[in-house]
Amino acid sequence: MLIAAPVCAHIVLTRQDAAAPAWILVVLGSPFLGAFLYFVLGINRVVRRARKLRGRRPKISPQLETHPMPFPGLPTAQQQQLFQYAKSVHTAPFVGGNQITPLIDGDMAYPDMLAAIAEAAESIWLSVYIFKLDDIGARFIAALTDAHRRGVKVMVLVDEIGMGAARRAADRKLAAAGIPTARFIPQTFRLLPFINLRNHRKIMIVDRRIGYIGGMNICRNYKESSKAPIRDLHFRLVGPAIVQLMRMFEEDWRFATGEAVEVIEPRFEDERLAKPVYARAIADGPDNAYQRTLWIILGALAVSQKSVRILTPYFLPNDILRHALEVCALRGVTVEVVIPRKTDIAVVDHAMAARFEDMLEHGIKLFYGARPFDHSKLMIVDGVWALVGSSNWDQRSLRLNFEANLEAYDADLAGILEKHFAEKRDQARPILLDEVKARPWTQRLVNNLAGLFAPYL
Repeated sequence: MLIAAPVCAHIVLTRQDAAAPAWILVVLGSPFLGAFLYFVLGINRVVRRARKLRGRRPKISPQLETHPMPFPGLPTAQQQQLFQYAKSVHTAPFVGGNQITPLIDGDMAYPDMLAAIAEAAESIWLSVYIFKLDDIGARFIAALTDAHRRGVKVMVLVDEIGMGAARRAADRKLAAAGIPTARFIPQTFRLLPFINLRNHRKIMIVDRRIGYIGGMNICRNYKESSKAPIRDLHFRLVGPAIVQLMRMFEEDWRFATGEAVEVIEPRFEDERLAKPVYARAIADGPDNAYQRTLWIILGALAVSQKSVRILTPYFLPNDILRHALEVCALRGVTVEVVIPRKTDIAVVDHAMAARFEDMLEHGIKLFYGARPFDHSKLMIVDGVWALVGSSNWDQRSLRLNFEANLEAYDADLAGILEKHFAEKRDQARPILLDEVKARPWTQRLVNNLAGLFAPYL
């Protein structure tokens, strides 16, 4: 009892989930082994270490609306509720006067980004998860090097895990050109527990006026001509919301290097405010607004009235999120989810399939997207609200990673994205309940076994 009592007390004080009773039984049944297993597997060190490394912030800090603002594109009380809810969940304020342009695949995104780099006169801040030294990576390195030589302040931040040993040639080449580079999660912290603290953000800010955000890394695979092409979405942002991207990068850069970067808010021409897109950039991670993207998604599902459309490469929602989707479908909301037939991670394919039967029985429409592998992250609600960025629909993105997303209210933008989604859906194959039920028990066993590891995938 000298061992079991304090361990059980720790479980009661720190765990509020369904696993707490099981851990107590394990510890009481075998105090020494149970305490050891709980110490290794049962303590959530991700949030604790993230906050220790980057500083702890309030869980929720509601915004105070100092003056009423017109909000075009929100015709219903339900959408107004979503706006009010979202303001209370995340500290980033909504700002109008933005232009958001979808860039489909690397064939659209890379030329646009490279052109912005070529025209840069002041600064280029780039944060990316993967930066490969292939022909696309070489073009970016050459463009960034040229900008650096003409006096542009260039800074490049990459993730330590995302870079990997085979990809470090890219940042070494940038550093050799004199460009300040940094890796997120310094090498001194390269221990097993920190593989969950990944900077999965993909953002670029040029001259404090043009921003890029989405799911696209820098590598050849995102080009149509690649031997193994990957579909994806990126977005060009012009407008006041770019300041939030700048602050996101500044915080990451300061954490990785210890150097502060001055964030000077730019001015935008008045004509850009004539047809505003209300938007905000959302920083999410285990250190600050923990699971805020998850909360925002849940709020959007709660007020949805007509449709919820989701495009994601990895679809492993936790039970709360899955049930929220099922409730939407049972309320008569059209819920459509397009996922790849095969991802780049086989165990994820099996884990996703483990929950198909439940979701289909509750009215969620699932589709296997056409090849090639689609890495896009997109959610549209009622044709007026959209969430895009780097977050996948899995617990790694919604709980463990540092992510960057863009939330936007605009019927025109949502209409463009709905058309893109419809093209994906119309090329996809529906996943049918009868087919899922007819799967042999061996396949169901493999799927369900993989599903047990969904919280860690």
